[in-house]
Amino acid sequence: MIAAVVPAAGKSERMGRPKLLIEVGGQPLIVRVVSALKEGGVGRIVVVAPPHDAPESAPLVALAEKAGGEVVVPAVRPTHMRGSIELGLDRLAQSGPPDRVVITPGDFPALSGSLVKTLLDRARERPGRIVMPRCQGRRGHPVVMPWSIAWTLRELPTHLGPNALAARHADLVDLVEVADGRVALDLDTPADLAHWNDAAISGGSVIHRVRLFAAARALAGAGEISVELAPGATVADLRRALGQVEPRLAPLAAVAMIAVDEEYAPENMSLTPPARLALIPPVSGGSSTQKGPGSSVLERRHDP
Repeated sequence: MIAAVVPAAGKSERMGRPKLLIEVGGQPLIVRVVSALKEGGVGRIVVVAPPHDAPESAPLVALAEKAGGEVVVPAVRPTHMRGSIELGLDRLAQSGPPDRVVITPGDFPALSGSLVKTLLDRARERPGRIVMPRCQGRRGHPVVMPWSIAWTLRELPTHLGPNALAARHADLVDLVEVADGRVALDLDTPADLAHWNDAAISGGSVIHRVRLFAAARALAGAGEISVELAPGATVADLRRALGQVEPRLAPLAAVAMIAVDEEYAPENMSLTPPARLALIPPVSGGSSTQKGPGSSVLERRHDP
C-alpha cells in the first residue's frame, strides 16, 4: 500500500491568510493537493491540520476530508513542518505501515495526478529507492520514500526534513526528469500567488512577468514588464521578446543576464510559469556575464 503525508498545519504568516484555503485553478489548494494524490494512485492520504483553536482549522479539515483525506488535528500547532510530518507518520504506523510514503507540502499547486503516477511507477520499478522529480537540474516535490527510510526521520536533528533524508541516502535517490519547472515551486507569499495566477496559459501563449532593475528599469520607465511567449519558450526567446516589447531595452536585453527563480539561467532553459524572472544589467565595475548560468543571484534586488 502507498500512503501520503501532507503537512498542512503552518500559520501562513508570509502569505497573510490561510494559504491552503486559497483557490488555485478553481479549487482550494488543499483540495487540489489531496485530489492529485488520489488521482495518482495513493491509497491513504494523511493531512496534518492546524489545531482546533486556529480559525482556519475547521474549514481546512472539512475540505480535506471531503476530498478524501484522513485528517490529524494536533492539540498544539507543530513548530516546523518536520513536526507535522512526524505526526502523519505516527498515524500511518498505528494501523500497519505502508510500503511507501509520498511526502508533499500542502502549498504545492503544481502537484498533479500524472506527476504522482509517474513517480509511483518509478518507485514500483525500483523498490527500496527514494524517488524525486527534477527539472533542468532542480529537484522538486513530492518525494516518494520506502517506509523503512521515512520512519528514520526522527533520527535527524529536529530542524531537518525529508530532503535531509534524501541527502543521507544519496546513493538511493532516483531522479525522474520532468518538463514542468513548477515542481520546485510552492506558495509562501502574496507575490508567489500573483506570479502563479499571472503566468496563466491563455490562447496557446503564456504571459511572463519580468522584473527590471537599475538601467533596465530606467530605460523602460517601469519596474516590471509583461511578455507573451509560446509555451516551452527559452531564455533566449525571452531575451529577444523583451527587445520587441520595449525597443529601448533591446541593446541591454542582448547582453544582460536573465535570472530564473533567482538563479542566472542558461540560454536554452525552458521557461515554465510561474517562474520568477528578472533582467539583471551589468553592475558597476564588472559585467553581468562574469557569473555563469546556475549561479545564485546573491544580491537580492527584489522586494522581500
